Amino acid sequence: MRNNNGSYTSSTSTAPAVTPENDASYIQSSWQRCKDKYKIEPQRTIKLCSLTEREIQEKREPLEQLLFDSHSIIQRIRRVARQSGYSVLISNAEGVTVKAFTDSDHDRALQSKGLRQGTLWQEAIVGTNGLGTCLEEKRPITVDASEHYGTNLQCFSCSAAPLIGADGSIVGGLDMSTFASGNRLGQALALNFVTETANEIEALIFRGAYKNQHIINLAGAANMNTALVAFNDNGTVIAATTTALMALNCRQRYDLVGKGVEEAFQISRNELFQPAPFHHQFQFNNAEFDLHLELRPPEAKPQQETLRRQTAAAQTKRTSSIGLKRLPPEQHTPLLEAAGSDPALIRQANSCMRIVDRGVITLIQGETGTGKEVWAKALHDSSARRGRPFVAVNCAAIPETLIESELFGYGAGTFTGGLKSGKKGKIEASDGGTLFLDEIGDMPAELQARLLRVLAEKEIIPLGEVEPVPIDINVICATHRDLEQYVSQGDFREDLYYRISVFKVTLPALRNRQDKSELIRKVLEQIRSELGDPDPIGLATEAEQALVSYPWPGNIRQLKNVLHCAACMREGRDIQIDDLAGEVLNPGLEDFSAGTASVAQSSGNGATSQSPEKQQLIAALETNRWNVTRAAKALGVSRSTLHRKIKAHGLLLEPQES
Repeated sequence: MRNNNGSYTSSTSTAPAVTPENDASYIQSSWQRCKDKYKIEPQRTIKLCSLTEREIQEKREPLEQLLFDSHSIIQRIRRVARQSGYSVLISNAEGVTVKAFTDSDHDRALQSKGLRQGTLWQEAIVGTNGLGTCLEEKRPITVDASEHYGTNLQCFSCSAAPLIGADGSIVGGLDMSTFASGNRLGQALALNFVTETANEIEALIFRGAYKNQHIINLAGAANMNTALVAFNDNGTVIAATTTALMALNCRQRYDLVGKGVEEAFQISRNELFQPAPFHHQFQFNNAEFDLHLELRPPEAKPQQETLRRQTAAAQTKRTSSIGLKRLPPEQHTPLLEAAGSDPALIRQANSCMRIVDRGVITLIQGETGTGKEVWAKALHDSSARRGRPFVAVNCAAIPETLIESELFGYGAGTFTGGLKSGKKGKIEASDGGTLFLDEIGDMPAELQARLLRVLAEKEIIPLGEVEPVPIDINVICATHRDLEQYVSQGDFREDLYYRISVFKVTLPALRNRQDKSELIRKVLEQIRSELGDPDPIGLATEAEQALVSYPWPGNIRQLKNVLHCAACMREGRDIQIDDLAGEVLNPGLEDFSAGTASVAQSSGNGATSQSPEKQQLIAALETNRWNVTRAAKALGVSRSTLHRKIKAHGLLLEPQES
C-alpha cells in the first residue's frame, strides 16, 4: 500500500507478487534467499553498514583506472540523474559503494537514507536491494518500494546493472536510485539507461584489454558500439561482450568463445579482413543474422611490443634525452595536426618544434576545455619519446590525501591496506617518456617542494623508501589559473613557477579560433568513428552557422559534447539545427530541465493532461517492456528520436507531489 510520504510499503512478510506486467521473478528468488539462506528476518529495519575512509580507499583502488577511463561515460549518466532527481552509485563486486553522485535536489535526503559513498549493499547483509541483488543475479534489475526486504529501504526505487570485466567476471555495479513514487515508466527508462551505460563501460574495458587482438564490431546489433567480439591470430574467438553474446542469442559465453571465427561467422579470412565495414549474412545458433561487420586490427602484437621494449632497454636503460633520436622538423605532424589551420596555433606549433627533445619544461596555459592535454600529447608524439609512456596526472582530481602516493608511489608495507608489494608512482611510471601534470596550480604546497627537487635532481624517493630512484622524464605542465597571481598571493612556490614557466604555450579559446568550421568537421569525424557509423556525419548550413557563431564558454570540450549529442539525435545523415542543444540555439536561457520537470509533474497527476503523442510513447514503451530500441522500431523512428521525445515529455522524471 502507499503511505503518506508517497512511498510504497508491504503489509506482509512475503515478496510482492509477480505479474505479467513486472515479470520480476528475481524479487521472489531474492526474498527466498534472504529468508532461507541468509536468515534475515523480514519486515524489519535493516541497519546499513558504512566503511571508514581508509577502507573505502582500499576497496576503490582496484577500480581507480576504470573510474578514470570511464569518466566521460559516468558524467553523462550523472547529468541525467541530476536533472531527474536520481543519485548514481558505483560499487565494487562486493557491493561496497566506492563512488556516489547525489547531485539532485534530493541529495541530502538520499544521502541521509544511505545512498552515499562507503555503504555496503551486499544482499546477504542488507537483503533485497538494487545493487546487492543485481550483483547476486548477475543481470540488470529494478527493485522498487516494497520489493526491498528491509522496511527502511522501501522508500527507494533502484535500477542497477552489473559492470562486466573483459573476461566476463563481475567487477562492480552501477545504480540509479531515487525516492519511490510508483512511476513504473520512469523506473523502466532508468533501467534502460543504466544498462546501456554499463554496456558502454564493459565495451571500454573490453577494447583496452584486447587492444592487441582483432576485434569485430557487430555494427548491425542494437547497440553497435558495445557488441564486440575478439579473436587471436589463429582465428579463435577469445572473448565477447555481453551485448555481443545477446545479439548472437548465446545463452552462455562458451557458445561463442573458443570457436573459430570463420566457423562462427561463416566467413573466409579474405572476406573478414576488409579495410571498411561490410554487410554480412550468416547462420549461428540455429538463427539467421544480417549484420554490418567492422574489423579493427590489433594496435600492437605482444611479441613485437616485448621485442621493442627489450631493444629499447638494451640501448638506453637510463639514458638522457641527448642520446634519443629526434624526428626531422618536417615529420613533426602531430603538433601541426593539433594546430589545425588557426594561424596563432600554427605559430605555437612551430615554436614547440624548436624545443622538442631539448629538455625544456613546457607550461601550457588556456581556459578549461581548450585542449591542453591534446596539445601535450601531440608534443610528446612529436618527440623522440613518442614510443614511450605518456602519463597524465590531473592534480585537481586526485584527493589531497592520495596525491603524494599517486605521484611518488610507496614501498612494500608502507600502508595498512596498501598493496603488499608496494606501488609504482606516476612519476616513475613515466620514466623514459613524458609526465603531463594537468592543473598544476591545484597541487598542494608541500608537494610543490618535492616536485621541485625531482625536477632538479632527476630522481624520486617513494614513500617508505630511503634509496632514491633515478628517472629520465620530459615534463609538461598545464593550468587554467593565473600562476603569477597565485605566486603573489603565496599559493604557489615562486621557485617552482620559474622552473616550469621557461617556455609557455597559450592556447586560444574556441571563440577566438579562426578555424572553427574545420575544427567542427574534425570533431564530427572523431564522433563518427566513436559511434561506429559507416557514413560521414553531415551538417546542415543553418546548424553550422549556429555552431560557428556560438561563444563556447566550455571551449572544445563543450563542442564535443554538443556534437556528440546532436549526432545521436539526428534522424538522417545530416545534423539539423533542431538537433542542437538549447544552450547553442538560445545562449543565456536557463537550463531547460526545469521545464521538463513541470511536464513530469503534470504527467504524474493523471492522464488528463497527456498529449496524444505522449500517450502513444507510453503505450509503445509498455508494449515493448520498456526497451527503447524495440519501442523505436515499433514506432518507426530512430532511437535518438525516441530518446529526444522521452526527454521532451519528461518521462524519465519521477512525478512530484503536488
